[in-house]
Amino acid sequence: MSPPRDEERPVSEERVEELWEEIWPLLEAGKSEEAAAAALRAMAEVEDAPELHYLLGVSLMDMDQVSAAVRELERSVELADDWAESRSALAWAFFRNCLFDEAREQAARALDLKPTLSEIHQLEGLLAERAGDEDRALIAFAEARRLAPDRYPDPYKMDADEFLQIAKETVAELDDPIRRALDATGFFVQPVPADDLLTAEEPPLDPQLLGLFVGQSLLDQSLQDSGAMPNTLYLFQNNLERAATSRAELVEEIRITVLHEIGHHLGWDEDDLEERGLA
Repeated sequence: MSPPRDEERPVSEERVEELWEEIWPLLEAGKSEEAAAAALRAMAEVEDAPELHYLLGVSLMDMDQVSAAVRELERSVELADDWAESRSALAWAFFRNCLFDEAREQAARALDLKPTLSEIHQLEGLLAERAGDEDRALIAFAEARRLAPDRYPDPYKMDADEFLQIAKETVAELDDPIRRALDATGFFVQPVPADDLLTAEEPPLDPQLLGLFVGQSLLDQSLQDSGAMPNTLYLFQNNLERAATSRAELVEEIRITVLHEIGHHLGWDEDDLEERGLA
């Protein structure tokens, strides 16, 4: 995982390794905020170690602070330009920040350095999918699964009509007042989020998101909103299918995503959604 060693580096290699052993387990345990804080403390002790910029960048990405993660990972790559994992993380940060050309460039360079990086084959599949190159996407996804079958299992595929029907059935099961509030909401299924949906907000949305409600919540609506654009709920089928390995799992993912996005329409915040098991 660590970058190739430079014998001329002025910092203590042993100390950097010690700091890595302290911080990396925090990331593996999902303690991203603690890892970021530890990386910042370490950077005050050891200046410009690529490992520490990498650790901070990955921590920030886990915390959805993707623009800040890009800056740290760019610095890591500058300091260790032949470290494949650092370029891989930077490629993913660019992708999540909707900088697809930059992500494609870094992914290619990471694969040149280390062709066995499963996460980069997965990313190349996602990039090819967005570009409409289905054959290339299938090849890249298959290679990612070959290299890391547990991490990238076969997604469960579903007919688009059946997919939309399950979403509508989820709405039909809601209480009457909520169902009536959704009468003017349009439902659309897309393979993946379109660029204009992702970049309509700042910072951009993650291209891997499962669903999106576009419009005003009931709390914000008023009689003066008659000229506003209609509310729309988008479901992104390919992303949802990647989150499931069986029909039952996919049906549940669709249900949770629909209810999560309806929650936004009802004015629920993320804490409200988490209390209802929809976060």
